[in-house]
Amino acid sequence: MQAPKSANASRIRMMLPSTTDVHGFDLEHYRARMSKFLDPAESDNRVFYDALQYSYDLHKGQTRKSGAPYISHPCSVAEILARELHFRDPHLLAAALLHDVVEDIPGITLEDILRRFGSRIAELVDGCTKLTRHQLDRAALKDLTHSKIFLSASRRLGVLIIKLVDRLHNLRTLHYLPQAKRQRIAQETVEVYAPIAARFNIYPLKRELYHLALSYLYPRKSKKILQHVRELRNSAEVVDIENRLREILLQAGVAADIRPRPKGLGSYYNALKRTLDIGNPENYFDFAVVLATGEDLKCYLVLGIICKDFVSIPRSLRDFIANPKINGYRSLHVRVHVGGQNYLIKIRTEEMDLQASYGVLQDWTAQTPMSDDHWAEISDLLRTIGEYGGAGPQRKELIRLSEAEEIFVYSPQGDIYYLPKGSVVLDFAYKIHSELGDHCQGALVNGLWEPPTRVLKDAETVEIVTSPDLLDVDPDLEQLCKTPRARSFLNRHLQHRRQHFAREIGRQVLSQELRRHGFGPDALDDETVALLLEVINLKDISELYTRLGQDLLSPELVLYYLEAPLHAKDRHPHHSPHPPDERNAILVSELDKAFHKFARCCNPYPGQENVLATISERGTTFHDPRCEDLKSRHGLQPQHLLDVCWDFDGTWRHVLVFQLHIQQQSISDLLPLLARMPSTVRIRYIESAIGKHNEPTVRLSVALHSFAEARELFRILPEDRVCIDEYGRQGASARVHTECPYVPDRAR
Repeated sequence: MQAPKSANASRIRMMLPSTTDVHGFDLEHYRARMSKFLDPAESDNRVFYDALQYSYDLHKGQTRKSGAPYISHPCSVAEILARELHFRDPHLLAAALLHDVVEDIPGITLEDILRRFGSRIAELVDGCTKLTRHQLDRAALKDLTHSKIFLSASRRLGVLIIKLVDRLHNLRTLHYLPQAKRQRIAQETVEVYAPIAARFNIYPLKRELYHLALSYLYPRKSKKILQHVRELRNSAEVVDIENRLREILLQAGVAADIRPRPKGLGSYYNALKRTLDIGNPENYFDFAVVLATGEDLKCYLVLGIICKDFVSIPRSLRDFIANPKINGYRSLHVRVHVGGQNYLIKIRTEEMDLQASYGVLQDWTAQTPMSDDHWAEISDLLRTIGEYGGAGPQRKELIRLSEAEEIFVYSPQGDIYYLPKGSVVLDFAYKIHSELGDHCQGALVNGLWEPPTRVLKDAETVEIVTSPDLLDVDPDLEQLCKTPRARSFLNRHLQHRRQHFAREIGRQVLSQELRRHGFGPDALDDETVALLLEVINLKDISELYTRLGQDLLSPELVLYYLEAPLHAKDRHPHHSPHPPDERNAILVSELDKAFHKFARCCNPYPGQENVLATISERGTTFHDPRCEDLKSRHGLQPQHLLDVCWDFDGTWRHVLVFQLHIQQQSISDLLPLLARMPSTVRIRYIESAIGKHNEPTVRLSVALHSFAEARELFRILPEDRVCIDEYGRQGASARVHTECPYVPDRAR
């Protein structure tokens, strides 16, 4: 990749000249344009022109929604890479030409690409190829595709570069698609592609991806904001600041380019709230002061000159020259207050400006790899996002968090570490090493002991305190952490716990099925199990129990193979459903938020009689026996449900706090009822509220110790009016109240 030689050359062009029309694609004209970037006479570049002809021949006859030949799309992706992002790597550009071939051309496989173009191009094309599994729904398939892209990019960064530019060109031509598809592609862009471009500081891609996607998602609001941006750019105040900066630097004999830059649409977007609003940015305008020198010290001199003439905002100085960001960004930042508005001034050299504009692209070329530390940081982040085992929306949240505003903290040795704003002690522990995170008990923050959930602030010194025991992971911890690395490790621990829980459920279910069908205790002898596992392609009996406990394997199928093990490979199982009233049961001794959920459709409660359960990879969901959703929405037959047996004899290992809301009730209505509750129940808070239909509602938080205690409490509350909003271990979540405005005398 070659860097642009001037500021004008570095500015991204919002639209390429049209290379196609509805009548055809001019291959020779395109070849001539690309020859300006890749000399056809050089032997290294032949692979690109070979890929061009190959892709042209394969895509012949295919058209896009616009009516243009399909070949115009991969060719445009390659041209954007060469013209706008200044890539000169023929292998990367060849892969861009071929990125849709395996996906869209029947009969063409990765082996064909490998034989003709080699392993490097084949790996890039493979990383860009979407997954196609017809048994999965669209959301699950899309999430698996995202996982594949990030895992592939952790090995070949070019995969991510091609996918970002692929998305950019699709957005530039999005108006040809139906509105529903435009909205879906635009939403995916602001959730996945634009944030990751921002994380790697690829400014031209980030800005235009956000601009185009948000224009489709919020057409009216974006027009108003863009009008506001134009008015701000032409305002007398902005022009005055620009002139003042130019004048004071000229008087000081400093050669510099002053670049006023209004915030793009992406700065007006709040990803957490999904709002595009004029009040979202911290400031509306930046000024980049780019010095015509390579001396870092001159930046500090210019900072002093500017702060002497402008009123700087206290504690707003950020020195990213002495302490560069993880993505290599270097500049001095200072905010100034002029005419009632805040403005950000960035001071940097020309080399820093190229890094600020092109980020990881400035460091990475095929011929000169990035430093080991830089590449390890990038690869680890991409792999962490790709390997994340949570649901699709949670993976997108990891991507969003990677773009978040940063704070910095120090280790006891004085090393500086950048973390997303809002990070906790546990984030820092996992940042240092996974072993520290797994055994983190707390930390000494500025010399004072703090728990793992303590939120860190700028410039604090953090020393992790460990324990020989593994961290007891609660699901709330994952949400409290802000770094993708910490969330990924915590999610991995939770997945292991869910699998252990599923094994126990599967063992209970299969044991009951075996007894019901007359099998003896030796039914699962070593020889039978070995044959059974071979037939259903599982590695061991633990995996069998796990899949049964996740409802990924039917007990009836296992029974069939046990009844006819010698003929199992040659026959299809005949499912004999149980009588409607014959169900398996599970014993629940403890509640764990990681895998026990109370359905919101019917609002059951712990300790309730005749509760039914469904099982899945995410755990167990409890339902009221009268729940209509079990049949109408889930379509489950009675024999596929589980009876729940609560363990009323023991107490829970951890005190659990339940957040309840009670509809159509006031505190005065509830006080006589609460007076009859068990003396061991502690009310943490109680407050009045107004429901969404303007009816009185009470919010109640209680700490419980056992199923027996829970049963007694819920029995005295109004039936069919109580909903469990959430629950968790006492002290595990920041959302749990710690004060107790009301506690009955006998509960004190």
